[in-house]
Amino acid sequence: MRSIRELYGRHSNSDIYIVGTGTSLRVFPLELLEGKITIGLNQAWKVFETQYAITMMPRLNIPEFIDGEMRRPDITWITKPSKIGAQCTPDEIAYAEQHFFGFENDGRASLTGLDEPSETGRVLEWVLNPHPEKLYLWTSISQSAMNLAANMGARNIILVGCDNGAIGENHHAHDQHTMWKGESPDIRYMQYYEGVAEVRAALRKRGVNVVTMNPFVKIDGADMDFERLCAETGNAKFIHNQDIPRGTTLMQDNARYLKLTRYIVEKNLRHLGKKFRLR
Repeated sequence: MRSIRELYGRHSNSDIYIVGTGTSLRVFPLELLEGKITIGLNQAWKVFETQYAITMMPRLNIPEFIDGEMRRPDITWITKPSKIGAQCTPDEIAYAEQHFFGFENDGRASLTGLDEPSETGRVLEWVLNPHPEKLYLWTSISQSAMNLAANMGARNIILVGCDNGAIGENHHAHDQHTMWKGESPDIRYMQYYEGVAEVRAALRKRGVNVVTMNPFVKIDGADMDFERLCAETGNAKFIHNQDIPRGTTLMQDNARYLKLTRYIVEKNLRHLGKKFRLR
Protein backbone atom coordinates (compact mmCIF):
# COMPACT_ATOMS: atom_id res chain seq x y z
CA MET A 1 0.00 0.00 0.00
CA ARG A 2 0.99 3.61 -0.35
CA SER A 3 2.84 5.00 2.66
CA ILE A 4 1.26 7.42 5.12
CA ARG A 5 4.19 9.78 4.62
CA GLU A 6 2.47 10.81 1.37
CA LEU A 7 -0.25 12.34 3.57
CA TYR A 8 2.14 14.33 5.76
CA GLY A 9 1.85 18.10 5.40
CA ARG A 10 -1.31 17.94 3.27
CA HIS A 11 -3.24 20.21 5.62
CA SER A 12 -0.66 22.56 7.08
CA ASN A 13 -1.82 24.78 9.96
CA SER A 14 -5.39 23.44 9.73
CA ASP A 15 -8.14 22.33 12.07
CA ILE A 16 -8.65 18.57 11.71
CA TYR A 17 -11.67 16.83 13.22
CA ILE A 18 -11.34 13.23 14.42
CA VAL A 19 -14.75 11.57 14.35
CA GLY A 20 -15.21 8.58 16.62
CA THR A 21 -18.15 6.26 17.16
CA GLY A 22 -18.87 7.19 20.78
CA THR A 23 -22.42 7.62 22.01
CA SER A 24 -22.30 11.43 21.88
CA LEU A 25 -22.10 11.25 18.07
CA ARG A 26 -25.70 9.96 18.03
CA VAL A 27 -26.98 13.39 19.08
CA PHE A 28 -24.20 15.54 17.58
CA PRO A 29 -25.24 18.12 14.95
CA LEU A 30 -23.38 16.58 12.02
CA GLU A 31 -23.84 19.64 9.83
CA LEU A 32 -21.04 21.23 11.88
CA LEU A 33 -18.64 18.78 10.21
CA GLU A 34 -19.61 19.65 6.64
CA GLY A 35 -16.68 21.12 4.73
CA LYS A 36 -14.22 20.28 7.53
CA ILE A 37 -11.12 18.10 7.27
CA THR A 38 -12.21 14.89 8.99
CA ILE A 39 -10.64 11.57 9.97
CA GLY A 40 -13.15 8.85 10.86
CA LEU A 41 -12.43 6.02 13.27
CA ASN A 42 -13.50 2.48 12.41
CA GLN A 43 -17.22 2.58 11.56
CA ALA A 44 -17.74 6.34 11.89
CA TRP A 45 -18.70 6.32 8.17
CA LYS A 46 -22.03 4.77 9.17
CA VAL A 47 -22.95 8.09 10.78
CA PHE A 48 -20.90 10.62 8.80
CA GLU A 49 -18.83 10.06 5.66
CA THR A 50 -15.44 11.50 6.58
CA GLN A 51 -12.67 12.58 4.20
CA TYR A 52 -10.18 10.12 5.72
CA ALA A 53 -10.67 7.03 7.87
CA ILE A 54 -8.35 4.84 9.93
CA THR A 55 -8.69 1.37 11.42
CA MET A 56 -6.67 -1.60 12.63
CA MET A 57 -9.51 -4.03 11.81
CA PRO A 58 -10.21 -3.78 8.06
CA ARG A 59 -12.48 -6.83 7.93
CA LEU A 60 -14.71 -5.40 10.65
CA ASN A 61 -14.72 -1.74 9.70
CA ILE A 62 -13.97 -0.97 6.04
CA PRO A 63 -17.21 -1.05 3.99
CA GLU A 64 -15.46 -2.45 0.92
CA PHE A 65 -14.83 -5.62 2.93
CA ILE A 66 -18.24 -5.91 4.62
CA ASP A 67 -20.96 -7.99 2.96
CA GLY A 68 -23.90 -5.88 1.87
CA GLU A 69 -22.11 -2.54 2.12
CA MET A 70 -21.41 -0.27 -0.83
CA ARG A 71 -17.93 0.97 -1.63
CA ARG A 72 -17.20 4.51 -0.54
CA PRO A 73 -14.41 5.66 -2.84
CA ASP A 74 -14.51 9.21 -1.48
CA ILE A 75 -13.07 7.99 1.84
CA THR A 76 -9.29 7.67 1.97
CA TRP A 77 -8.53 4.70 4.23
CA ILE A 78 -5.42 4.29 6.37
CA THR A 79 -4.79 0.85 7.86
CA LYS A 80 -2.08 -1.69 8.62
CA PRO A 81 -0.86 -3.81 5.68
CA SER A 82 -0.29 -6.90 7.83
CA LYS A 83 -3.94 -6.78 8.99
CA ILE A 84 -5.07 -6.62 5.37
CA GLY A 85 -2.88 -9.64 4.66
CA ALA A 86 -4.21 -11.61 7.62
CA GLN A 87 -7.90 -10.77 7.27
CA CYS A 88 -8.62 -10.23 3.56
CA THR A 89 -8.94 -12.22 0.34
CA PRO A 90 -6.43 -11.84 -2.52
CA ASP A 91 -8.87 -9.60 -4.45
CA GLU A 92 -9.39 -7.43 -1.37
CA ILE A 93 -5.64 -7.21 -0.82
CA ALA A 94 -5.19 -6.05 -4.43
CA TYR A 95 -7.90 -3.41 -3.93
CA ALA A 96 -6.26 -2.18 -0.72
CA GLU A 97 -2.85 -1.94 -2.36
CA GLN A 98 -4.33 0.25 -5.07
CA HIS A 99 -6.49 2.53 -2.92
CA PHE A 100 -5.34 2.57 0.72
CA PHE A 101 -2.46 4.03 2.73
CA GLY A 102 -0.54 1.85 5.16
CA PHE A 103 1.10 2.45 8.52
CA GLU A 104 2.97 0.33 11.05
CA ASN A 105 2.93 0.33 14.84
CA ASP A 106 5.57 -2.26 15.75
CA GLY A 107 8.16 -0.66 17.98
CA ARG A 108 8.38 -2.25 21.41
CA ALA A 109 8.73 -5.94 22.17
CA SER A 110 6.53 -7.49 24.82
CA LEU A 111 8.68 -8.68 27.71
CA THR A 112 6.16 -11.26 28.84
CA GLY A 113 3.87 -11.81 25.88
CA LEU A 114 0.96 -11.28 28.27
CA ASP A 115 0.47 -7.50 28.22
CA GLU A 116 -3.12 -6.60 27.34
CA PRO A 117 -3.54 -4.42 25.47
CA SER A 118 -0.24 -4.82 23.65
CA GLU A 119 2.22 -1.98 24.17
CA THR A 120 4.19 -2.64 20.98
CA GLY A 121 2.97 0.66 19.49
CA ARG A 122 3.07 2.75 22.66
CA VAL A 123 6.00 4.83 21.43
CA LEU A 124 5.69 8.54 22.20
CA GLU A 125 8.81 9.31 20.19
CA TRP A 126 6.72 8.78 17.03
CA VAL A 127 4.30 11.46 18.28
CA LEU A 128 7.04 13.92 19.20
CA ASN A 129 9.00 13.36 15.97
CA PRO A 130 6.98 12.13 12.98
CA HIS A 131 8.04 8.72 11.75
CA PRO A 132 7.71 8.09 7.99
CA GLU A 133 5.93 4.76 8.50
CA LYS A 134 4.75 4.42 12.11
CA LEU A 135 1.98 5.84 14.29
CA TYR A 136 1.44 5.58 18.05
CA LEU A 137 -1.16 2.98 18.97
CA TRP A 138 -1.80 1.63 22.41
CA THR A 139 -5.44 1.26 23.40
CA SER A 140 -7.52 3.17 20.85
CA ILE A 141 -7.25 3.98 17.16
CA SER A 142 -8.11 7.58 18.13
CA GLN A 143 -4.51 7.86 19.36
CA SER A 144 -3.17 6.90 15.92
CA ALA A 145 -5.57 9.37 14.30
CA MET A 146 -4.27 12.16 16.56
CA ASN A 147 -0.68 11.29 15.61
CA LEU A 148 -1.64 11.23 11.92
CA ALA A 149 -3.56 14.51 12.07
CA ALA A 150 -0.56 16.28 13.56
CA ASN A 151 1.71 14.82 10.87
CA MET A 152 -0.76 16.01 8.23
CA GLY A 153 -0.21 19.53 9.53
CA ALA A 154 -2.98 20.09 12.05
CA ARG A 155 -2.61 23.11 14.32
CA ASN A 156 -5.77 22.18 16.21
CA ILE A 157 -7.19 18.66 16.60
CA ILE A 158 -10.87 18.49 17.56
CA LEU A 159 -12.21 15.18 18.87
CA VAL A 160 -15.88 14.45 18.10
CA GLY A 161 -17.58 11.29 19.32
CA CYS A 162 -14.39 10.21 21.10
CA ASP A 163 -16.03 9.83 24.50
CA ASN A 164 -13.65 7.45 26.29
CA GLY A 165 -16.60 6.43 28.41
CA ALA A 166 -20.17 5.15 28.26
CA ILE A 167 -23.20 7.43 28.26
CA GLY A 168 -26.46 6.03 29.59
CA GLU A 169 -24.93 2.53 29.36
CA ASN A 170 -24.40 3.10 25.63
CA HIS A 171 -20.99 2.46 24.10
CA HIS A 172 -21.44 3.50 20.47
CA ALA A 173 -23.51 5.86 18.35
CA HIS A 174 -25.02 2.90 16.48
CA ASP A 175 -25.29 -0.87 16.55
CA GLN A 176 -21.78 -2.30 16.28
CA HIS A 177 -19.33 -4.50 18.17
CA THR A 178 -17.25 -3.57 21.17
CA MET A 179 -13.80 -5.01 21.78
CA TRP A 180 -13.52 -5.32 25.54
CA LYS A 181 -12.38 -8.94 24.98
CA GLY A 182 -14.17 -9.95 28.16
CA GLU A 183 -12.68 -7.16 30.29
CA SER A 184 -14.72 -4.54 32.16
CA PRO A 185 -15.63 -1.58 29.90
CA ASP A 186 -14.61 0.81 32.69
CA ILE A 187 -11.07 -0.59 32.63
CA ARG A 188 -10.89 -0.31 28.85
CA TYR A 189 -12.17 3.27 28.93
CA MET A 190 -9.49 4.26 31.43
CA GLN A 191 -6.88 2.70 29.14
CA TYR A 192 -8.31 4.67 26.21
CA TYR A 193 -8.18 7.87 28.25
CA GLU A 194 -4.61 7.32 29.45
CA GLY A 195 -3.37 6.79 25.90
CA VAL A 196 -5.22 9.81 24.52
CA ALA A 197 -3.99 11.99 27.39
CA GLU A 198 -0.34 11.07 26.89
CA VAL A 199 -0.59 11.68 23.14
CA ARG A 200 -2.22 15.06 23.86
CA ALA A 201 0.69 16.00 26.15
CA ALA A 202 3.24 15.02 23.49
CA LEU A 203 1.41 16.97 20.78
CA ARG A 204 1.36 20.06 22.99
CA LYS A 205 5.15 20.01 22.82
CA ARG A 206 4.78 20.23 19.03
CA GLY A 207 2.48 23.23 19.37
CA VAL A 208 -0.63 21.22 18.47
CA ASN A 209 -3.81 21.75 20.50
CA VAL A 210 -6.18 18.87 21.26
CA VAL A 211 -9.74 19.60 22.38
CA THR A 212 -13.00 17.68 22.42
CA MET A 213 -16.40 18.83 21.13
CA ASN A 214 -19.67 17.37 22.34
CA PRO A 215 -23.33 18.44 22.21
CA PHE A 216 -23.90 18.51 25.97
CA VAL A 217 -24.52 21.71 27.92
CA LYS A 218 -23.87 20.27 31.40
CA ILE A 219 -20.36 18.89 31.85
CA ASP A 220 -21.31 16.73 34.85
CA GLY A 221 -24.63 15.65 33.38
CA ALA A 222 -23.87 13.98 30.06
CA ASP A 223 -26.19 11.04 30.78
CA MET A 224 -29.08 13.35 31.63
CA ASP A 225 -28.56 15.68 28.69
CA PHE A 226 -28.04 12.76 26.30
CA GLU A 227 -31.43 11.34 27.26
CA ARG A 228 -33.01 14.75 26.81
CA LEU A 229 -31.40 15.22 23.38
CA CYS A 230 -32.52 11.75 22.30
CA ALA A 231 -36.11 12.70 23.13
CA GLU A 232 -35.76 16.01 21.26
CA THR A 233 -34.18 14.49 18.16
CA GLY A 234 -36.01 11.17 18.04
CA ASN A 235 -32.90 9.05 18.58
CA ALA A 236 -32.80 5.76 20.48
CA LYS A 237 -31.84 6.15 24.13
CA PHE A 238 -30.19 2.74 24.22
CA ILE A 239 -28.51 0.56 21.57
CA HIS A 240 -27.01 -2.76 22.60
CA ASN A 241 -23.46 -3.52 21.48
CA GLN A 242 -22.05 -7.05 21.59
CA ASP A 243 -18.52 -7.68 22.81
CA ILE A 244 -16.04 -9.55 20.62
CA PRO A 245 -14.35 -11.99 23.02
CA ARG A 246 -11.00 -13.66 22.79
CA GLY A 247 -10.85 -16.72 20.55
CA THR A 248 -12.56 -15.26 17.47
CA THR A 249 -10.89 -15.41 14.07
CA LEU A 250 -9.85 -11.76 14.26
CA MET A 251 -8.33 -12.23 17.68
CA GLN A 252 -6.45 -15.27 16.38
CA ASP A 253 -5.11 -13.18 13.50
CA ASN A 254 -3.84 -10.58 15.96
CA ALA A 255 -2.24 -13.21 18.19
CA ARG A 256 -0.56 -14.82 15.19
CA TYR A 257 0.90 -11.50 14.10
CA LEU A 258 2.18 -10.67 17.58
CA LYS A 259 3.83 -14.09 17.82
CA LEU A 260 5.55 -13.42 14.51
CA THR A 261 6.75 -10.05 15.81
CA ARG A 262 8.19 -11.67 18.95
CA TYR A 263 9.91 -14.35 16.84
CA ILE A 264 11.62 -11.68 14.75
CA VAL A 265 12.73 -9.78 17.87
CA GLU A 266 14.10 -12.98 19.43
CA LYS A 267 15.98 -13.77 16.24
CA ASN A 268 17.52 -10.30 16.15
CA LEU A 269 18.50 -10.46 19.80
CA ARG A 270 20.19 -13.83 19.29
CA HIS A 271 22.02 -12.37 16.33
CA LEU A 272 23.32 -9.60 18.58
CA GLY A 273 24.53 -12.21 21.06
CA LYS A 274 22.27 -11.04 23.88
CA LYS A 275 20.99 -13.62 26.33
CA PHE A 276 17.35 -12.68 26.39
CA ARG A 277 14.34 -14.86 25.91
CA LEU A 278 10.80 -13.65 25.20
CA ARG A 279 8.12 -15.91 26.63
